[in-house]
Amino acid sequence: MVSPVTDPDRTGTLFLLAVTGSLGCGKSRVSRWLAGQGAHLLDADQDARAVLVPGSTGWQAVLDRFGMAMLAGEGPVTARPIDRRRLGETVFQDPQARLDLEAIVHPRIYQRQAQALTRWQQATPPGTTALVVAEVPLLFEADCARRFDRTAVVLCGATQTERLRDRGGMAIPVQQAVIARQLPEQEKQRLAHHAIDNSGAWPATEQQLQALWSSVCQQAPATTTRAWPHHWPESRTTARGEGSDNS
Repeated sequence: MVSPVTDPDRTGTLFLLAVTGSLGCGKSRVSRWLAGQGAHLLDADQDARAVLVPGSTGWQAVLDRFGMAMLAGEGPVTARPIDRRRLGETVFQDPQARLDLEAIVHPRIYQRQAQALTRWQQATPPGTTALVVAEVPLLFEADCARRFDRTAVVLCGATQTERLRDRGGMAIPVQQAVIARQLPEQEKQRLAHHAIDNSGAWPATEQQLQALWSSVCQQAPATTTRAWPHHWPESRTTARGEGSDNS
């Protein structure tokens, strides 16, 4: 049974749109554009940073599993952040290490997001629907598409290599490991409800986004089976008032 804090008879409802895409294809820009139209935004990368801040339980769990060598900078240990690049290089060379990291990070991210969704639903007037956009890099690979009412994939085709070269900030072996984990674009396009071609100039992408926004605004009120909160196990924990790091 749904907790009273997420009961649509007492609040409005949420319509969740997940945005995914291959590395470097522009899903962050697309997500920000949609949020700029009035949607709430769940940013998995931002949440991943939040659950690993120094002193948090996630931070401590990473050190327990991977060792103090994962810390960046100098000074008191409890003030030093995780070196995300070093951690990424470590886990993408070792499949078991990657699974161990995901077991630490993913539940904390989902609980943090469930708390945000609870707040947003409480703030939504009864009889109305609020749109939520979530940027989810491994939406289909991590088998979490069921958490969302609709899904959209951002495509960039052959421009991916050039964009990654210009972008920098991630070691090439890590880029290659990330790409190897991701489904081919054609498969993601087959699985997604919507596809956005971002291989050309931004104005062309923006035209597609305007059509997508119009479509989801029409779909949202008519959706009867809501992904939130029914497909989010973390919503039950959040409803009982159990917090997570940095909530």
